[in-house]
Amino acid sequence: MVQVIPSLIKGSIDSVTYNTISGWACSTYLNRSVDVHMYLGGPAGSGTFAGATAATLPSDAGIANACSASGSNYRFSFPIDENFIIQNGGKSIHIHGISPVGAGNDTISGSGSVAVPASIIKGNIDGIQNDNAIVGWACSTGLVRSVDIHMYTGGAYGTGSLAAIGRANLPSEGGVAGACSGSGSNYRFSIPITEDLIRSHGGRPIYIHGLSPIGGANNVIAGSGAVAVPASVVKGRIDGIDNNRAIVGWACSTRLSQSIEVHMYAGGAAGSGTMVASAGANLPSDGGIAGACAASGSNYRFSIPITDELIRSYGGKPFYIHGLSPVGGGNNLIDGSGALAIPALQRGAAFASQNMPAQLSTGRSYNGSVRFTNTGNVTWRQGQGYRAVLVGDTRGWSPGEIGLPSDVPPGGSVDFNFSLRAPLGAGGYNLRWRMRDGAGDLGNESSNQVVQVVAPPPVEHGVGLAARSYVYDANQQLCKVIEPESGATVMAYDAAGNLAWSASGLDLPSTTSCDLDAAAHSGRRVARTYDSRNRLKTLQFPDRNGDQNWDYTPDGLPSRVSTVNDSGNTTVVNAYNYNKRRKLLSEVVEQPGISWSFGYGYDANGALASQSYPTGTTVTYSPNALGQPTAVRDQAGNNYATGIAYYPNGAASQFNYGNGVNHSLVLNGRQMPQQVRDYNVASFEYQYDANGNVSAIFDQQRGAGFNRYMGYDGLDRLMEAGSERFGGSNWNNYTYDVLDNILTAKLPGVRENNYWYDSKNRLTNILSNEGSTTIGLNYDVQGNLKNKNGQAYAFDYGNRLRDVTGKEAYRYDAYGRRVLSGGLSTLNIQAYSQAGQLLYAEVRGKGNTEYVYLNGSLLATRNAGAIKFQHTDALGSPIAVTDTAGQVVERTDYQPYGSPIGKTVDGIGYTGHAMDGATGLTYMQQRYYDQDLGRFLSVDPVAADSVLAANFNRYWYANNNPYRFTDPDGRDGRLFWSAPDRVTFTVPWTMTGVPTSNFTAASVNAQIAQDFSGTVTVNGVKVTMTAQGVYQTTGGKGVNVVNVVPDTAGVTKSGRSQINAIGSNKVTAGAGGADAATTLTISHELGHAGGAGDQYAGGVDANGNVLPADVAGSANVMKDLSGQPANSQSLGEIINAKTNVNSCDKGVSAANGGC
Repeated sequence: MVQVIPSLIKGSIDSVTYNTISGWACSTYLNRSVDVHMYLGGPAGSGTFAGATAATLPSDAGIANACSASGSNYRFSFPIDENFIIQNGGKSIHIHGISPVGAGNDTISGSGSVAVPASIIKGNIDGIQNDNAIVGWACSTGLVRSVDIHMYTGGAYGTGSLAAIGRANLPSEGGVAGACSGSGSNYRFSIPITEDLIRSHGGRPIYIHGLSPIGGANNVIAGSGAVAVPASVVKGRIDGIDNNRAIVGWACSTRLSQSIEVHMYAGGAAGSGTMVASAGANLPSDGGIAGACAASGSNYRFSIPITDELIRSYGGKPFYIHGLSPVGGGNNLIDGSGALAIPALQRGAAFASQNMPAQLSTGRSYNGSVRFTNTGNVTWRQGQGYRAVLVGDTRGWSPGEIGLPSDVPPGGSVDFNFSLRAPLGAGGYNLRWRMRDGAGDLGNESSNQVVQVVAPPPVEHGVGLAARSYVYDANQQLCKVIEPESGATVMAYDAAGNLAWSASGLDLPSTTSCDLDAAAHSGRRVARTYDSRNRLKTLQFPDRNGDQNWDYTPDGLPSRVSTVNDSGNTTVVNAYNYNKRRKLLSEVVEQPGISWSFGYGYDANGALASQSYPTGTTVTYSPNALGQPTAVRDQAGNNYATGIAYYPNGAASQFNYGNGVNHSLVLNGRQMPQQVRDYNVASFEYQYDANGNVSAIFDQQRGAGFNRYMGYDGLDRLMEAGSERFGGSNWNNYTYDVLDNILTAKLPGVRENNYWYDSKNRLTNILSNEGSTTIGLNYDVQGNLKNKNGQAYAFDYGNRLRDVTGKEAYRYDAYGRRVLSGGLSTLNIQAYSQAGQLLYAEVRGKGNTEYVYLNGSLLATRNAGAIKFQHTDALGSPIAVTDTAGQVVERTDYQPYGSPIGKTVDGIGYTGHAMDGATGLTYMQQRYYDQDLGRFLSVDPVAADSVLAANFNRYWYANNNPYRFTDPDGRDGRLFWSAPDRVTFTVPWTMTGVPTSNFTAASVNAQIAQDFSGTVTVNGVKVTMTAQGVYQTTGGKGVNVVNVVPDTAGVTKSGRSQINAIGSNKVTAGAGGADAATTLTISHELGHAGGAGDQYAGGVDANGNVLPADVAGSANVMKDLSGQPANSQSLGEIINAKTNVNSCDKGVSAANGGC
């Protein structure tokens, strides 16, 4: 039997690439080729037919052997393209051989174990090319097409930030195509490194994803995370200091074209040094700097000016410069930091030239100039204390220094032009100038110039003579005063010696007769009545204006005073209420339709602690142990002044306004104001001549144009005052006659006033230089101004101005203080306190105003709740007003005699008095003052001083010295720097020896408080002194501590006071009998220790000097042991004593310390 061997399909899939699927197939034992069919995803029946071909390609003998045949064409190859891959990638391949003999079409070996190649993202980041691009390649394998790429920084997709989008479509080499298993030639990419990329992503690692074009995975290509976006870092160099005194160099943030800012520190880098300047590195720079910055910009240079402030504050310190990274990187120091220093301060000046007449007349002003060159390295600036100072024989010359007229840079020169007033003493003077700033002298003095000052010009005399006569009755009572200005004033007395009536303005010239009958029937009689205790009860005037009725408390304090106004049609009432300590508790001011109450509160020491206003506002003062205010506030929490500190003489050394402005006062060695400063508002430096007259006021806030310079004649009367602020020629010039009348008042270019007086010593005409009258004046019989250039003024019998016709009328209270002023369009109602301060006002249509004071000076005003702070000069004149934010809202300057410059003031003005805008007058309480004329409108209510003749002129203002004196109430000129009118002081003491019961600390302290408290006159000012003894446990030397040595009880010592000549202040005081500590003995002996001698008529001290006699009726503790508590000048002597004197007791032998 013959066995037939079947021919079966056999073969194998040898290779699968992105281009072909190849292998071999045969039907065994047959030499012929067979067809092959390809299925994907499964064999025939489950898979998808994908193509057919014949296995006809040449094959090797090995395949023929495997086919058990001798054929040589058994291979096949299926070509595939990217579309095939895109559609079938990843599907399993199944190849069937088709049997030529009808047997099974079996799958060949490898079917199902291989698949169509999938296209995947592949690539590599090659790096940073030329510092401006990120390069590499990316593809989707097997595909010719290019792929998109996404670049992330800081992490791959999902964690990083998308930074750029691109496409890998740049030409690529064959090796890249091979790696991509494709035939394409554009697989490379290049992502430009832009400034925006660096700003946002600099320094962060790069991750690049290829985006599969067939929806496959967007794989991260190789090299991701190993390369970073280049960072921008601060870089630069300090080149040095150029010829324009600037620190120069360059700075950049690398790879960025933009400029950066630089900060300069002195003394160390940031963190240890002080930042002193900033600038932009934005000046033109060259290509070399751009190259160093790896950027294309052209503005990387900086220039930091070395300012005067840098030199003054940081001169000599090394400087360090940081560049500020614009991308949040490190603010690195640039090269050269710390190697150079800010130039050290060099202060210097050199005299260049001067021009001054060789001969001058005493008291006259002459123009001159001096030139200085700035040889330092900072600019001389106005307002910083730079000035030319007169040195050499400077006595009597003014001004003694000249403020800088303009800024002077280093190397520049400046001319100081001045009008120099010669002194009043004739002779030769050596004059030199030198520069000075706030730190002292600058450079050398000018060359010496000898100036001859010749005798003074003759004094002009005016009317030359005025006589005041006094007539006395049979009882030696003054019954008549005859004065040229106001005629005769006749006086009569009641049986108790009280003034019963008086009549003024009479034509009764007899100097031997009282003329009582004629005066009584003159119709000018002013009558007074008194109660049983000789207190004024009523006052009656012929026209009823000023009629008064007085009521008192049982202990004699005024309780209610009614004052008639408007010819009897209205009444003003002042009512007072007191506490148990007899201090004023409240006062009420009433007039028709108005009743205003003011309240006062006190602390346990009796010092004023609070004050209330009619609106309900209460101001508190927080007094210290000496009764001085330490803070001024209201109940709503508004601060007016805090942090108030004082000098020992009671003047406030500093405080802070409620808006934060700091006020400070500096006193010179004579205890006169040297500098008054309100920070950033006003600052004045005062200079004085040897007589204490103000010779210059330097405005350190606004500069030399506001400085003032003054000169005086031999009687300390203002002769000239100069300032650019005055206008015209800048110089006010004045002359006077021997009666202190102003003869001329001239400011060339503004006014040329020549004064003319009649035979009664009254100013009647103001004449021009050509002799024509510009202002005419006449007066009533009592010497009050009646008419000025047609403007009528009406005064009453009490010399009170009642009406300025057509402009204002007035009403007054019990003390002659104005309570109403009104015109056609305004009505101003005011209230003054018993102490004489304007406290409250209501202007119809403008609301009410409260006035807040500190130590007698206006501090602030409240109008309808709005607070404004008042800043005053040393005279008390408001020169600036600030709001609650500390900003200046108003300024006022004044001519020498008080005229506001360039404005009208209506309210508190010159020297703190009320200025009336409607009339141009200043109301000074007891008189009205015409600041344009420099004179009062009416005669002085205080009698002329028949001893010193200081107020002999009845109309003059401030002793014709308006920079030295003020007039607090229109009656008496007063030094503006005079001592406060209330002083508390201590008398420290200790005890040695054997004390007795009479010498307890409490008893001695009580005796000191009793005997040394009282009212005294110091420097012409009445001062209320409050003394307190302070017991010390140990003794002291000098005038600070008094050692009290008690006598043995019962033993009489003839010498009550033994003062050690070397000043140990040891006092021996009797302990028993009439000399017990409970008498005046202790205080009497302590008075000797303070330097006061016994006061009795004709007494002499150890040096033979006549001791002052007590004023009649005012005996004091130093007179004798039966005297009264101190109330005269002796206490002033004790307080002002600089050295001890040897005491002298009347009736005691010299051996025992007596006379």
